[in-house]
Amino acid sequence: MKIEFDKKKSVEALSGIVQSTVGLGKKAVSEAKAGVVAIAEKTKAEEHARKLKKYNPLFPEQYQSENFNIPNIVVIVDDAIRRDIEVCEGAIGWLGKDTGEEVLYLYDEAIEFSGISFIPAPVCNAVYYVDNFDRSRFIQADCIFSRTLKEKIDELQHIAEFIGAKRCLIHISESSKSSKSKRVSADLGATLIDPAQEVKKHKKSSSKEDAAFGKVTLEYENLNNNGRKQYGHIETEFSGLRFSKRPTLKWFAHDDGINNLINTCCSGKRRVKKLTLELSGSTYATMSQSTACAIDGVFHQTLKAKGQVSMKSQAKDEHQSTMLFHIEF
Repeated sequence: MKIEFDKKKSVEALSGIVQSTVGLGKKAVSEAKAGVVAIAEKTKAEEHARKLKKYNPLFPEQYQSENFNIPNIVVIVDDAIRRDIEVCEGAIGWLGKDTGEEVLYLYDEAIEFSGISFIPAPVCNAVYYVDNFDRSRFIQADCIFSRTLKEKIDELQHIAEFIGAKRCLIHISESSKSSKSKRVSADLGATLIDPAQEVKKHKKSSSKEDAAFGKVTLEYENLNNNGRKQYGHIETEFSGLRFSKRPTLKWFAHDDGINNLINTCCSGKRRVKKLTLELSGSTYATMSQSTACAIDGVFHQTLKAKGQVSMKSQAKDEHQSTMLFHIEF
């Protein structure tokens, strides 16, 4: 059988095959390139996500979100510390939890933007803890225990003044030995403990005249015996007319003994002449001991601060402290 060969058609068929093969090759190359690009982009995205998780930067829009709550601990840091890290570009700081509690590390350049009031003043490498009664205020950790103690003393003095007391004594002791504090809820017709009888010797004593309080006497002593670490004695005598009116409370707003005393005095039914309440430091603590440990961690691990007074020890002393609030009418 004779097979006829059409050369023209064969050439056309071969050309079609070649073109098809080239087209498939180009497609394969294009798909390969696309695959390489996709892999590169995926790798880049995964690396970006890894760095975001590592550095955990905080951006302005996140900070201003209704769902964002400022942590109780804020540390002011130099913005230069992460200036060259790409994922931190445009951030106002970062969030960390290396010490067990969430901490906001705020760049010094973002202090004004944050809207936070820092007390006494914002400085780099300083740690601040939230005010117990105002979340827009943060108090420097170095002085927070002395500041809150003063606030409590001032509040007790104002309570005494507002309910018409003639004399107010506040006796403070911090025990180095752990003991259970017993709360004294006195019958308003009874006289309990008079701290003035316990005062024997003091290393320092001073008196001053105050327009609101009259005579104020402050006495303080450090004691190392009998398990007592610290002792304080504040005595105030009020001058002028004495009318009972309800004071504004913060630290002692939920104290039953204090509120019972105020209610009785403001109702005009007061019959008591002397009264002493025992106030346990653990009930009116500035912060928990776990938070104090976290702040210690920030000082030592992040800021590398040396010689810093332990926040944990100060919190422990506060928890074991007792305040005797004695008033006379």
